[in-house]
Amino acid sequence: MKSKIIIGAWLLALTSFINEIHADDIFKAVKPKTNWQIDERIAYSNNNKGIESLINNLILKYWDGNKFGKWGFINLPYKQINSPKNSKNGIGDIAVGAGPRFCIKNLHYFLYSALTFPTGNSEANLGNGRYDSKIGLMTTYLTFDKKYELDGIVEYIWTGKNKNGFNPTNELYTSLLAGGKINSKIRAVSGFTGLVKGNNYLIDLRIISRYIFSKKWHVQLVFDKSIKNVNLPKKKYQSGFYIRYNF
Repeated sequence: MKSKIIIGAWLLALTSFINEIHADDIFKAVKPKTNWQIDERIAYSNNNKGIESLINNLILKYWDGNKFGKWGFINLPYKQINSPKNSKNGIGDIAVGAGPRFCIKNLHYFLYSALTFPTGNSEANLGNGRYDSKIGLMTTYLTFDKKYELDGIVEYIWTGKNKNGFNPTNELYTSLLAGGKINSKIRAVSGFTGLVKGNNYLIDLRIISRYIFSKKWHVQLVFDKSIKNVNLPKKKYQSGFYIRYNF
């Protein structure tokens, strides 16, 4: 019985690990010139348990106001999960969120709350099989010439019960990235992200580069690698390609 409980807890941690999308980014808390953005993210991940995942997140975002305003998003994920035993694909857990945003001189802030719905098949590791709620704060500090930046996030997640009545440990997610302008077309940042679940944690190195085609279009390359973990699946590496359109 004890071994079954341990295996079940590990699988739940793994499912959460491959389903989460977090808000670390360049200019993370800075509103674009337009009110809407389509954000298409494709990420490949391989962890130390032999699990490969290819995840496509289609995110629609809205912002308004100048120094003060509101913002919101909806995330529609589709997943391909390959394990040593089988392969599964399908829709993941849909998430929606909203909150206020504001700017004080060079500091930009987004506050938000969000809800994740159990739309993915949890038995196939495509979803968590529960309702999760979260609150978070994203912030960006820009130098006066906007050449350099600091980007951070603190997010707390209340995990719900799954259909088997199991309620995993609540989660705390943080990150801090720093970088800036390389030339008129390219920006890059790097730093660390951290996920804490009770006494267990995962620390990743993250590197992001952005190429700007115009005020409406840009693409990003993202690389993650776990550098420290305790009882959470460790990423050998994760790479992502993002394409965004502002309108």
